[in-house]
Amino acid sequence: MKHKVVAAAFVLNAVALAGGVAQAQGSTISSSVIGVGKKSYAGASFGSPLAFGADWGSVGIGVFGQTLPNRFGRTKNIDEDFDGSAALFFGLGDANEYVGLETAVITSSLTGSNIQGDDSFGESGGLSFKVHTNLPGGAAVAAGVIGTARWGNAKDANESSVYTNVTKVFSIDTGSSKHALVANIGLGDGGFTNNLNDDGVNVFGSLAFFITRQYSLIADYNGRFTNLGVSAAPFNGVPIVVTLGALNVGERFDSSVQFGGTLGYTFSF
Repeated sequence: MKHKVVAAAFVLNAVALAGGVAQAQGSTISSSVIGVGKKSYAGASFGSPLAFGADWGSVGIGVFGQTLPNRFGRTKNIDEDFDGSAALFFGLGDANEYVGLETAVITSSLTGSNIQGDDSFGESGGLSFKVHTNLPGGAAVAAGVIGTARWGNAKDANESSVYTNVTKVFSIDTGSSKHALVANIGLGDGGFTNNLNDDGVNVFGSLAFFITRQYSLIADYNGRFTNLGVSAAPFNGVPIVVTLGALNVGERFDSSVQFGGTLGYTFSF
């Protein structure tokens, strides 16, 4: 079952890329707290999907990678110490007026290490969809499905996961400076639970403190693992987001703490 746990975690992290680098999220955070304009914004999650998402005119790509513990979801003939996933996403609709639809195409492995060891890049993966709408006061609500229409070995390694969540941006004004706190909480089944065969649901969520619009500190619990990360949008006006941190800090499922990161880019038309 452990290789399924890892594969599902990779897919969740790839989905988080879409919310983490979507310009819609950054615009909501900036307009609520930090100021408007064509700027770059750090990410607000590190493993959990956000309720903010992409709508019409937003397209992005992202890559997630992490180190692999020796016993975690690997076969005897696997020598790789690293694997991850990649996502291509685009938005439809208008989350400000009605609803937006974020669609992501996700590869479930970069090297094949987290499934059976015989996949090349792109040979396994699935689709994910999120319907989301923005609410007054810098909030959003969403419902989505992760890992549907799977292909390759992902058919056996992953289960589709359904979730719903709400995300809210809070302003923190110290007088001399402004910050933001992005709180996210939701319920999900499948990959959000402790066991892929569990028919129940589990709570997931994240907190991100924005030191500035370009730098944030993140604590994230995706229903299985607790992750801690630092996110940066290093180039002002260029929507590139880098998030790095520790995964599974609670050392669950007999696994040690691992290092992981995401790199995402969003562009608008």
